[in-house]
Amino acid sequence: MQGLPLGPWSLAFIAVYLLSILGIGWFARSRRRDDTLGDYYLGGRSMGLWVLMLTLFATQYSGNALFGFTGQAYRAGFTWLSIVHSMIAVVAGYLLFAPQLQRLSRAHQFVTPSDYITYRFPSKILGVLVVICLMIVLVNYVLAQLKVMGHVVEGLSGGRVDAVWGVILLAVIMLVYSTLGGLRSVAWTDAIQGAMMLTGFALIAVIVQRDLGGWMVAFMELREVAPQKLQPPAGRTAVTWFSTVILIGVGASVYPQAIQRIYAAASASTLQRSLAGMAVLPLFAVVVVLALGFVAIARYPGLEGSSADQVMVLIMRDVLATGVLGHVVVTLLLGAILAALMSTADSALLALSSIFAKDIYQEHLKPHAGDRECARAGQWLAWVVLGVLIWISTLEDLTLYRLFVLKFEILLQIAPAFYLGVNFPSLRSTPILMGLVAGLTTAVAGWSAGWMPLGLHPGTLGLMANVLTVLASHYFLRPPRPVMGLDGRLK
Repeated sequence: MQGLPLGPWSLAFIAVYLLSILGIGWFARSRRRDDTLGDYYLGGRSMGLWVLMLTLFATQYSGNALFGFTGQAYRAGFTWLSIVHSMIAVVAGYLLFAPQLQRLSRAHQFVTPSDYITYRFPSKILGVLVVICLMIVLVNYVLAQLKVMGHVVEGLSGGRVDAVWGVILLAVIMLVYSTLGGLRSVAWTDAIQGAMMLTGFALIAVIVQRDLGGWMVAFMELREVAPQKLQPPAGRTAVTWFSTVILIGVGASVYPQAIQRIYAAASASTLQRSLAGMAVLPLFAVVVVLALGFVAIARYPGLEGSSADQVMVLIMRDVLATGVLGHVVVTLLLGAILAALMSTADSALLALSSIFAKDIYQEHLKPHAGDRECARAGQWLAWVVLGVLIWISTLEDLTLYRLFVLKFEILLQIAPAFYLGVNFPSLRSTPILMGLVAGLTTAVAGWSAGWMPLGLHPGTLGLMANVLTVLASHYFLRPPRPVMGLDGRLK
């Protein structure tokens, strides 16, 4: 990041933009209707079409993903096009359960994802296990954003601000506005950064064509430098392609923060129209990001491992050299990336706060506490967790992609409770619990050992074990049907 020679006007724009987000927090606070958990964590369940669509978009495409996706495209080549299919699969997954879930959430006043689980499957053990899994996923998600935040600020300041202080600065801004306005603040900032990000990538695509030699020339150079990265997937690679679509497509559809946005939709029809728009956005946003990673293979050879996550910065450095328009585009994009990092992290922190407030504090620690007290307890937890994760982010050496995969390995095991629970009314708690345990055991053990038999991710294997266990136990453990005896009584 220190190779980006941004001028004072660019830095001033980013600073003003970040400070203006605090104004959004104050405005969102003034729009609060009451002190209920539903109003604070779900924006009063009144989210309209455009804000809902853009906040769902921002939930799926974080600032971390922009660096991680380009880095993985650099490492893997065209086989990483599976991410496009994965993002479309996310929308298809939503359509299988989200409209029904939204209607249930309004009828029964769900606030957290586990509210649905405990309503549909009244098992305390299952409820606790789901809460633990969701909290692990959310902590992982925040950590991935923090890994990028500090380096962005350090680079933009020319090394004058250390990465740790950069994380602290952005974290304070993020927590202040999310604490003030809850989901309203988060969703409105999501909408702004989503629009900025789409605009920035459209302009970068134009600049690559106009000033950096063009897309066709770049792909011709790629054919000469690394022809193996242009090959279509075959054999084990094709299996991994399919596994990636399952891993991300199913896993991302049950993000805790995404589930809460489903609850927050003003109506089921608003949600369905937002999902229709979401089906189109991946074809633009992800394709441009991946194409930049492919271009970088020939343009910046020799990057390995986590160093490949730097290719987005290298591309922006070259775009800056194209002139005034390049400065405008990079400034806009960096502002959007910073906002994306914060809005993604605060979405996860807000979901984490709600789970602690509703499912732990109110459910187990202080059952008679009011909503305002519970929300405050959740806010304190968010501050404490963020402080710990800032410290961990300075020590962690995982690549962005490995962090990206871990949360899906776990999320994938929760998906059957939503997909099957909504669509199969006869399904009971015990099969779901047994399937979750089988899936988590397979996924976590496989991820820890780096195990990918036949090219399948451990999470995909865990999902197979999960669903098979659910179906088998549902069939063999279901109570026998009553039989009419000769005396006319049921036996």
